[in-house]
Amino acid sequence: MEIILKNYSFLNRKINLTLKSNTIIGLTGPNKEKLIHLLSLNELESGTFLIGDNKVTKENIKVFRKRIGLVEQDIKRSFYHLTVKEFFLTEIKLKELTFSDTVKKLKDSLKIVGLNSTFLDKTLKELSTLERKLVLIANMLLANPKVIIIEEPFLGIDLINEKKIMRLFLKLQEKYQKTLLFSSDNTEILYKYSKEVIILNNDGILLAGDTSSIFKEVEILQENNIKVPPIVEFTYLAKKNKHVKLDYHKDIRDIIKDIYKHV
Repeated sequence: MEIILKNYSFLNRKINLTLKSNTIIGLTGPNKEKLIHLLSLNELESGTFLIGDNKVTKENIKVFRKRIGLVEQDIKRSFYHLTVKEFFLTEIKLKELTFSDTVKKLKDSLKIVGLNSTFLDKTLKELSTLERKLVLIANMLLANPKVIIIEEPFLGIDLINEKKIMRLFLKLQEKYQKTLLFSSDNTEILYKYSKEVIILNNDGILLAGDTSSIFKEVEILQENNIKVPPIVEFTYLAKKNKHVKLDYHKDIRDIIKDIYKHV
């Protein structure tokens, strides 16, 4: 499901932004939490907020809020004494969700994220960092949102588990036709995993669009203190200083092939 902002208020400015349907979008830069707050429809600002062909208004905001799922960075410690089942039931009550078979729904939601039903009886404090993140995603999936916004999903995660999370993202996008937006300060992760990217500066949106194209704007990124992914910086410097004919790639093995071919 596509989200379109037209002349929408953000940081005392008017922005225009499109989140394409059924894709994976990365977000970085200062004030990313404020943009997430805005996109989660916690409140309605001035301008036009479209979800699909529908305009969000004060009258229908509660309906459309359910179509956008927010996954916070971690579970609040005050919930750690709860079992996963109790945590899920809290969400169901809060969002006023109803199911013909609630237990089956809980198990199915866990299954989607790669956890079995035994996790229902585990307390949240027993879980690893990765498991808590997966439980948060499963919890959000109970409402079956069309757009999923995930705060810092890779923070505190090693490379092996990073790949597990990314496989889940691809599953949600490809199999379940979800639009995903995730935030991260790690531009290397954004470059590697997102198909579209939004880069903010202190004034609003600096750059937005196709990830590969956006990260080629090395000088603009550097001028705005946005860290350039090492693999991009290497190619940029090789092209600029050595006049080497290299293409920008996301995999170092492809760069090595280019080096053998052109150097």
